[in-house]
Amino acid sequence: MRNFYKALLSAVLLPALSYAQSNYKPGYVVNTKGDTLKGFIDYREWGTNPDDIQFKSTLADKDSRRFTTSDISYFNITGLDAYQRYAGLITMDATDKDHLGSFRDTTYKNATVFIRILQKGKKLSLYSYTDNLKVRFYVGEAPDFTPNELIYRLYYNYSGIPVKGQNGVTVNENTYQRQLFALANKYGVLDDGLQRDIERTDYTEDNIGTVVSRINKISKAEYAKINKIRGPIFNVFVGAGANIENLATGAGSPYEAGGGKSYTSTGGMITGGVNFFLN
Repeated sequence: MRNFYKALLSAVLLPALSYAQSNYKPGYVVNTKGDTLKGFIDYREWGTNPDDIQFKSTLADKDSRRFTTSDISYFNITGLDAYQRYAGLITMDATDKDHLGSFRDTTYKNATVFIRILQKGKKLSLYSYTDNLKVRFYVGEAPDFTPNELIYRLYYNYSGIPVKGQNGVTVNENTYQRQLFALANKYGVLDDGLQRDIERTDYTEDNIGTVVSRINKISKAEYAKINKIRGPIFNVFVGAGANIENLATGAGSPYEAGGGKSYTSTGGMITGGVNFFLN
């Protein structure tokens, strides 16, 4: 009976344990010397850009190697994601509507991080960097594609100085739209249609990615292929279990004196749920 309980417990815990395991996918890294190392990268559900990755030369390797921005300049998870090292300025103002600042915050910090490569065209590359503060987008121009942040600020104007003719209102500084205008004009693709689209462009991956793809002259079909959902966005799990309770009467106890007897009760349960993947 004890072995049965152990087996049942293992069946219940197996779904949870399986999701805690690593998720190594084929890929490669480029170290700071420019050497390429092929192998497998532990692809996690990164809600923010990773500070490091785990790498194995083969799946059979018992131990993995940890790589940070000090070790590698680029890593690619085949068909899934790619990141490169970026060393430069990062804006530090909050853009969360529920936590707005009360002034125009132009704070920057110097940092070395991995930024995600969203699109790479002949003219422009589009990147993103997300931390616990906010998401930021960067654009790099050919030939070196050095990332430059697309600036977006959101704050509440408490000062007595009107902003855009208004005071005491939420201010949206859509500097990124002017940056996209300038790039579209520079590469000779700015027409009335694209101008209207840029004016309506929100600070989101899909909106900005669409504009950058038009500057890169990437067709809608090609853009859809680049941004297709890679694998399932969720899966379903089911588990089963049992609750077994033993009650033994004690000699001379009030329960026994009242006619109570020892017994074992068994109850079953079924659990289920859905896992949604950030990546």
